[in-house]
Amino acid sequence: MNKIKTYNLCLIKRLSILFILAFVCFNSGLAQTNVLDKKIQLVLNETSIDNALDSIEQKADCYFTYSSDLFINRKSVNLTANNEKLSSVLRKLIPDKDLSFHVTNKHIVIVPVKEQVAKAGITKEIIPYISYRKISGLVKDHNSKKALPYASIGIRGKHVGTISNQDGEFSLSLSSENLNDTLVFSYVGYQNAEIKVADLNKNHLDISLKEDFISLQEVIIRNNDPLAILNAAVNKFHINYPQNPTNLTSFYRESVLKNNKYMIYMESVLDIYKHSYSNRTALERVKVFKSRKIYDVSRLDTISFRLKGGINGCLKLDIVKNLPEFLNEEFTHLYQYRLEDISTYDNRSVYIIGFKPKPNLSDPLLEGRVFVETNSLAIIRAEFGYNKMRLSELRNRFIVKGSAKTKARPTLVDYVVSYRNIDGKYYLNHALGNLKFKVKNKKKLFSSIFSTSFEMATTDLKTEDVLKFKYKETIHPTTIFSNYKTTYDPNFWGKSNFIKPEESIQDALKRINTSMQQVALRNSDSN
Repeated sequence: MNKIKTYNLCLIKRLSILFILAFVCFNSGLAQTNVLDKKIQLVLNETSIDNALDSIEQKADCYFTYSSDLFINRKSVNLTANNEKLSSVLRKLIPDKDLSFHVTNKHIVIVPVKEQVAKAGITKEIIPYISYRKISGLVKDHNSKKALPYASIGIRGKHVGTISNQDGEFSLSLSSENLNDTLVFSYVGYQNAEIKVADLNKNHLDISLKEDFISLQEVIIRNNDPLAILNAAVNKFHINYPQNPTNLTSFYRESVLKNNKYMIYMESVLDIYKHSYSNRTALERVKVFKSRKIYDVSRLDTISFRLKGGINGCLKLDIVKNLPEFLNEEFTHLYQYRLEDISTYDNRSVYIIGFKPKPNLSDPLLEGRVFVETNSLAIIRAEFGYNKMRLSELRNRFIVKGSAKTKARPTLVDYVVSYRNIDGKYYLNHALGNLKFKVKNKKKLFSSIFSTSFEMATTDLKTEDVLKFKYKETIHPTTIFSNYKTTYDPNFWGKSNFIKPEESIQDALKRINTSMQQVALRNSDSN
């Protein structure tokens, strides 16, 4: 069989966990008996309950999941166990009658017990807290050991997960509700790696992915004409994408840098009412659930213009709803298309179709690649931008607010958008925009490099009992979000998933952490 070696491509998929308002039931079968009957030896003096549980984890080869609120302000404990059952040791450590232990494989979930009076008498109902475990790690190529940037890490069939950063690193919070789920690591051109959450026995993972090879016999070649494939994909939008409104929960972040130093860094969790894909004109309604932002206040007065992007930029990148020229039959005659490769993603084959404007056109047009599943003909990803040689002609497209004393010239404009299959329909999953500008102020000798990025990833979706938010509850998508008033909530952000920042961002967060606290304090006082 003819085999084609796939290119190493990055498919960005970022997801985050929010609080899940549902009760969890945990089975307590043979695994529970085995773990709680295990005998251990232990001597602990003047230690916190949290540290004691960490020590028991090592001795009993298990993992505890519980709400951090359970043991706040508890006194230090002394604990001695001489070849005692784990169940007995835990009751010595946590004698609270209103707490119970439930086990799935090696995971022991500490949950409160709520007494209820029923008509038939007094019954006890186990109501577990939604508790979290944070894991981190590195995704790399199995052979070369090179890091795989923007690999997808998520729970199979659910919008729970994240992506790796440029260095292949990731950080992910898993809920106690995910104990019976499977964690999947995906990358274009590679075989999936899968781990059952209940089998995770450590908090740091090194994941090696193997390159995937596909045979031509396994791929449906409908037509050698790539434009015909794209036209067929567009004609199936009504089948592949939801035709009813949905509620999306999304993690959003944006940043502004000057000469590679962060001026603004923002993260938010958004609730979005998204119209059906049959309604192409209506604006989405966006509510801010939680938000935090960091200013380097010493550099804010250097901003003399505003760049387009933000939440509106992310929503506009939904190319299925906002059909770009390279997918619009009215303008496709202006482009050249070619089938670059046939690859795999998430154990499915995909066409990779490249496009670029025909030469000698008067106006700059987008160029890039589109990824189309061979079976469903669903567009699952697109990467596109403008040729650097023609960016100087596009200044007015990206500057919202300018200054007569300042000249700004774009040097980079790149976009990425991806979709995810949930129960046979494809939903907006991730959108990313990166823009750079060379800025010259008449009063200054040297130019400065400004860059902005805006990014949004779907973390949860709701297709039934969809809520259409009232206008007064929402912000307009075109709002300059860095001007939006926020209040910092440290309790929330400790349990939220987000893409692990590159090291430079981590350094920036440490450098201006004091400014963040000052901004949060001022916002709280003004409220």
